Amino acid sequence: MLLGIPGYVEIGIVILILLLLFGPSKLPQLGSSVGKMLRGFKKEMRSISEDQEASEAGEVDVTPVDSSSSEP
Repeated sequence: MLLGIPGYVEIGIVILILLLLFGPSKLPQLGSSVGKMLRGFKKEMRSISEDQEASEAGEVDVTPVDSSSSEP
């Protein structure tokens, strides 16, 4: 509950504001782009989570270091 207004009323107010701002013809496009953004965000979060799990499991990528620059 936000400001003492029940959940369904809040959703209705948000939908009404969106209709007034964008109009009914633009809402499907807006919903589609928000959906694409959320899918991309979830994909990146999953990728980060998998990378963290791999590093915690000891599957760290070991790359050779150039030893000529460390000590003369």
